[in-house]
Amino acid sequence: MDFLLNTIRKIDNDQVKEYSFGNDQSLEENLAISFISPKDFDKLNLVPSLHLKISSKQRNIVVKFEKDDNIPEGTITMPVSIWSNQLTQILEDELVYKNIVVSVEATREPILKFEDVIQKIRGIE
Repeated sequence: MDFLLNTIRKIDNDQVKEYSFGNDQSLEENLAISFISPKDFDKLNLVPSLHLKISSKQRNIVVKFEKDDNIPEGTITMPVSIWSNQLTQILEDELVYKNIVVSVEATREPILKFEDVIQKIRGIE
């Protein structure tokens, strides 16, 4: 199912705060997450034991999700983080971090750990 991905800054899901005062586990808990409208939650037949696999043209990432009444239908949001940055794009020398067309599906695949994302970025898989 196609969605528009928008990265956002949230007080409770802040990369700088987690990186400075948290640990790898808190980074994953608070940043490897997406927010989705209750209607889209139902359309995707989501249940708490599942994760979301979010794919752009080039890359994909698996994250947990939370229902959020403030998210418009057809949109998914993620905190600005190392996870959401796997889906951002560079077009005409500019970073695109809003209105990125992504495909979203429910999965039982595990959430990519912080260290694994770092290794992926470094090209060590």
